[in-house]
Amino acid sequence: MRRSNNGILLLGLLFISLVVVIIILSSFTGESDQDLYLRDVKEVEAVTSKMIETNFQQELITALKNEGYKPTGSIAYTIFSMDKKELTVVLHGIDTSRRKAENYIQELTNQLSTSIGLGNFDVTVVEDKD
Repeated sequence: MRRSNNGILLLGLLFISLVVVIIILSSFTGESDQDLYLRDVKEVEAVTSKMIETNFQQELITALKNEGYKPTGSIAYTIFSMDKKELTVVLHGIDTSRRKAENYIQELTNQLSTSIGLGNFDVTVVEDKD
């Protein structure tokens, strides 16, 4: 009986040691937080410079005007990475079918942004009631 308890204890310690070694080794192979941060900063800089080079904001305002919308000229961006970007457009007087307008503006924005290599944005439409 004593012998089997020692064997179980030995197997348990061996298993725990193996798990600890695996955890330690896996922490060496992944990107550090600083590497992830620097990669995201480079992506944000790349997206921002592409938006400036292509005059994206003015192109979007022109496209919205051509579709009958009345943008105030206020467009806000939040860029987390190339894959996660948000855009807020402020418009005067959205038509009665607000949801339909938001979907259409989302599609219009993403058509323009993908045509110049920026990928898709999550678009929010805000109405300026002044």
